[in-house]
Amino acid sequence: GAEGAAAGGGGPLNFLRTMPQFVMMRHSIQQEPQLLPQLLQQIGRTNPQLLNLINANQAEFVRLINVPVSPEEYQVAVRETQATMAQMAQQQQQARADSTIQVTAEEMQQIERLEALVMPMGLDRQAVLEAWLACDKNEELAANYLLNNLQDILASRP
Repeated sequence: GAEGAAAGGGGPLNFLRTMPQFVMMRHSIQQEPQLLPQLLQQIGRTNPQLLNLINANQAEFVRLINVPVSPEEYQVAVRETQATMAQMAQQQQQARADSTIQVTAEEMQQIERLEALVMPMGLDRQAVLEAWLACDKNEELAANYLLNNLQDILASRP
């Protein structure tokens, strides 16, 4: 009967059963059913294809959302989600580290001279570095670029 269908059944949304986020979503909705519209809106913003799949398979979605969540299943989902979040944070830190540029002492002096030239006019280190790198680390070209495009650079900054 219904128990067999809830336990097995490989419909188009069956992949959701293995996702820790879906386990947590089921838990939340079973505790507070009024959250469902907000959660569906969130899915629509972050994953419109998934929302389309849910809309096309509403009966299966309702069935899946109502499968009880055991305390153990919930704890596993929380741990997996925390592990995923930690991994993403680590990857972001690594990406920031990878985008660090190494400069020689001489190059650092060039950057500092450019900063001394344009910082009083409102430009920051980021603008100096972008210009210096775009000008192939040529201090004179970067200075000319920064001075000739000062208004445009300032206008493009938040």
